[in-house]
Amino acid sequence: MKLESAFAKVEAYLSERDTRPGILARQLVGKERPGDPKLADLLVNERRARTRMDGSIDGSLVRTSWAAWEMMDLGADPLHGGLDRLVSWILAQVEAGTATDPAPLVLPNGAAIADPEGAAFAARCLGLRVVLRARREERPAIQQLVDQLANGPQPPTLDLSACALAALALVPPPHRRHLDGLVHRLGRAQGGDGAWADADLFHMLEALVLAGIRPARQVVARAAPALVRRLRDDGAFDDPPHDHPIHEERALIGLRALAIALEE
Repeated sequence: MKLESAFAKVEAYLSERDTRPGILARQLVGKERPGDPKLADLLVNERRARTRMDGSIDGSLVRTSWAAWEMMDLGADPLHGGLDRLVSWILAQVEAGTATDPAPLVLPNGAAIADPEGAAFAARCLGLRVVLRARREERPAIQQLVDQLANGPQPPTLDLSACALAALALVPPPHRRHLDGLVHRLGRAQGGDGAWADADLFHMLEALVLAGIRPARQVVARAAPALVRRLRDDGAFDDPPHDHPIHEERALIGLRALAIALEE
């Protein structure tokens, strides 16, 4: 199947969905619907309504971080009261290094982290992504964590390297020079078929797409054959039920990766 056909199939799978991946897919191809702004507000309010008084969702760093990430994707202002409460709770957990999510941990993109230390690292990296996107990088503990990720040894697994890469993709320019080492590691581990034998394909691609630098885009482009092989007739990459949030998230990652492959 040609890349253009694969892209069109994934787009069709997402384009009619009244979900965040649906809205973002329509934005990607320039086919927004008139009702999308109102839908985005509704989805933001749904996430805000799930927030506890302490600013968390179920006391989970991963679920709270992902809700905040989704709200920012949907246009919510990080300084607005509803989202600011989530970000403030996330910031406190990231600064403290608190592990609130037990292993095995399934990330929003479907990647599973079985090791408890790895799960804690992955959760903290996801929280750091949110904190950096919300422009809270001036906090000393956050600067120290960024320095550790940027200048410390490579994480023990490819999946954890992708977690670090996704977080560092959001840092200010002085630290972005450290993306090259993580991208190089992921690129060296990529198989000739475009996939990774010891890592989750969509987890790798999400981090590389976030990184956005030319070497990362080249690795994404080389992964296109692996994506096309995974693609089902209905435009999803996973077995039914296709309305599962992880399936839509993986389709959105695939759509973004295919868009890069077509450009490259």
